[in-house]
Amino acid sequence: MQHSNSKKARIIFETLGLIIKEERVKQGKSQRVLAYEFDIQKSMLSRIENAINEPKLISIMTICEALGIKPSELFKRLEEKLPEDFSLIES
Repeated sequence: MQHSNSKKARIIFETLGLIIKEERVKQGKSQRVLAYEFDIQKSMLSRIENAINEPKLISIMTICEALGIKPSELFKRLEEKLPEDFSLIES
C-alpha cells in the first residue's frame, strides 16, 4: 500500500518497530523465543521491527498480546516518541 506521504509513514513504521523491539528486549526475549511461545511468524516479527513491511492491525494486536501490553499502550508510546509537531496531514 502506497501512502501519499511515504516519508512520514516510514517514520511511524520505524518508530513502531523500535518500540516493539525495545519491549521485547526489555522482557529478555529473542525474536525466535517470542515467535515460538506465541505462534507468531518470526519473519513477520522481524519485518515489523525493522520497518520492512507495513504491519497489519491484527499483527500489531497479536504482538501486543504476546508482549503483555495493550495496543493503546503501544500507540501511546508511539505518540510520545514521534516529534511533537508530527502530522501526516499537511496544513
